[in-house]
This record gives sequence, C-alpha cells and structure tokens, in this order.
Amino acid sequence: MNKKLTLHLQQNTTLERAAIILENFSIQKTDIYQLAALCQLGATVLQKNVFPFLRNLSIIDKKNPSGLTPLGKIAADIQQSNPSLLGDFLHLVIYQLHLFDADKRFSWAYATVVQQLWLRKEVLLSPAERKSIVGEVIEKATVNFELPASEIAFSESSITGVLNWLHSLSPCVIKSEGKSEYFSRRYFCAAPIFLMVVDTIYKQRQRTYGTKIFLREDIKDAICQMLLLDSSGLDGTLDNAKCTYDYDQGGFFDYGYEGGYGQWIMLTKSPEWTQLI
Repeated sequence: MNKKLTLHLQQNTTLERAAIILENFSIQKTDIYQLAALCQLGATVLQKNVFPFLRNLSIIDKKNPSGLTPLGKIAADIQQSNPSLLGDFLHLVIYQLHLFDADKRFSWAYATVVQQLWLRKEVLLSPAERKSIVGEVIEKATVNFELPASEIAFSESSITGVLNWLHSLSPCVIKSEGKSEYFSRRYFCAAPIFLMVVDTIYKQRQRTYGTKIFLREDIKDAICQMLLLDSSGLDGTLDNAKCTYDYDQGGFFDYGYEGGYGQWIMLTKSPEWTQLI
C-alpha cells in the first residue's frame, strides 16, 4: 500500500512560539522542558512537531542540541529590532520554499490555500468554506502531483495550520467577529516584505538585476497573491518602497511608467534582509 502524499501543515508551530524559540536560541541554551513550558507545550510535541517544522523552514539546524541557522539568525534579528515584521517574514519563508525546492510540498499547499483565499477577496471562514478550500487544494494537487485524490493527505485541520500564520500578518488579513473569522485582502504591505517579494520575482523569472520588470497582469497577481494584497493597494505600497529604498537617493529600488508598456518595477541587486531592516 502506497503512503499518502502529505500536504498537511501542523498546528503546533505558531508565531508566538517561534518568537520564544528564536529569542531563547539567540541568547542562551535553555533546558528543553523549560522551553516547552514557555511555549505551553509538552517537550515531546516541541521535539517531534515544532522543531522539525522549523528545520523544514531552515530556521533551526539539525544539530543536537539545535541552534539557529543563518536564516534563523535573521529571523531573531527581526524579532528583536522590528517584531511586527516577523509574521510576514515567516509567511514569505513558508510560501516561497516550494518555488525553489519542489520537495517542500507543505509549502506548495500553503501557497495554494493563500492563492484560493486571495481569489475570494473577502470571505467568511465557515466550516463549509474551509471544506470547499480543502477540496480545491486536493483537486489542484491531483493535477500537480499526478496522483488520485485518495492518495493525498490534506484536511480542514491543515487549513487551521495555514491560518495560524495568516493571523500573524500586519496589516491583518484575518479578522474575528464573535466566534466567526473573516478573510479579507489587505491594502498595504511594509516595504522590506514587498521588496523581498519583488526579489523573488527576479529569481523565479531569471531576470537580470537593474533591468525593468513590467507589471503585466500575471506578475501583478503573483506579487499581490504572495502579499495577500488587494491590487488597489499596490500603488501605495510601491510609493512607500520607493521612499524607503529610493534608487535616486542611493537605494536599490525604483518604479515608474513607460509609454506603451505601462508600469514597471526595478531592483538593482538582490537585497539582504540585513539591508532591509
């Protein structure tokens, strides 16, 4: 009997717990039981669920005892200097993994849920809606991985694993009203996060830095989906990114319009996170 293709995102790793682990690993080595208590989890859950997930994100290494990877150290720096960006940073890490490593199938599932929510624009996350999204992910997975639906493991609890991270975005995209939750696109995104998405577009499409990328519909949608941004908020986000990293002032980002071709964006280099924060 073939083992099912697992696209599940476990629910135990949250922004709050990731922040505790980052802070702890960056300053000291705490006893695993103390760290588990800080995370309000059992030590076994921490070791068998949370740590493996953070290793999959390349946030902590595979050594025993574990430590922070170079990416993990960047995350710890963000947590210390600009904690409101940490949720968006980790969202991008999870979303983008599959773009450069096809084996990171949970990342593919995460990105697919994000895309399906973005297409809905605004929606009540009712049990029926979650079930509908599960069906859409499985349907797309059957095509993408060339497997029958019966061999794909993805459920409503997997959706909860995705929403854990979407709850952490700022500005928010998940709002609560009583016992109900709503998704709605946001209308602004912080400049460092936006620039890293633009950098992803350069890498994905193998564009040369310093050349313009015209915002055709497919590119605009790819950027907005990754950011969960409404297209009407793109101009304000572009303005803010230019003010922050203006090429004309010695920075590495620019945008503008060219007659007959439309709006364009430009990065002169692949920025390091340390340069953005």
